[in-house]
Amino acid sequence: MSFDDIVNATYCPFAKPSRMGRPVTLTAAGLDGVEKELRGHRDTLADFFRTARAKRLDGMVITFDEPTIGASLAALTVLTRRFYTTLADLYTSVYIDEEPVPDQPWYAMIEGERFFLVSFAPCYPSHSPRHTHGDPRTYFLLQPASTFERHTAAIERLRPRIHRSFEAAGKPYDAKLANVENDMFKAVMPIDPLDRHIAWWDAQDS
Repeated sequence: MSFDDIVNATYCPFAKPSRMGRPVTLTAAGLDGVEKELRGHRDTLADFFRTARAKRLDGMVITFDEPTIGASLAALTVLTRRFYTTLADLYTSVYIDEEPVPDQPWYAMIEGERFFLVSFAPCYPSHSPRHTHGDPRTYFLLQPASTFERHTAAIERLRPRIHRSFEAAGKPYDAKLANVENDMFKAVMPIDPLDRHIAWWDAQDS
């Protein structure tokens, strides 16, 4: 099982033809080691976002090999917080709002490119769109905003069909969460109920 297998199993029509940037795999067992490895890929991340618009790239995948790092929603929440705090230390354009509000815009940016984080982890059950189909690894998909700008018309046209496809497959798609203005609230998808927010920025919410 790999991220490609997860992509092939999704019901999103934009996933399979996506043009991806150079992937990053982090093999460390603990969060301290993961952070150290991530820092070593600073230039790789910067180069991806610097060139994503010109190269028409749709995403970049970061793989975490350690099984426990996404084995529970609490572990994934801690990983997400550590990931963003590391990025904030590496890039001045990434910051974490200490008191975010759902309807107030927030976004992360590297090299002038806004991006969104979508996580796939073994903690998500089979009815979740973030399910890894038995793969014990955790994946962070970083999507540059420019890919959504290129596909805006198609996204709007196909949105109802995409939602129906997920629903028919027993993988409810949380449209309400997707429409929240503040991207901080979308970084960690809840399991049940879908309409609650996972406050990964709060060290107590884990």
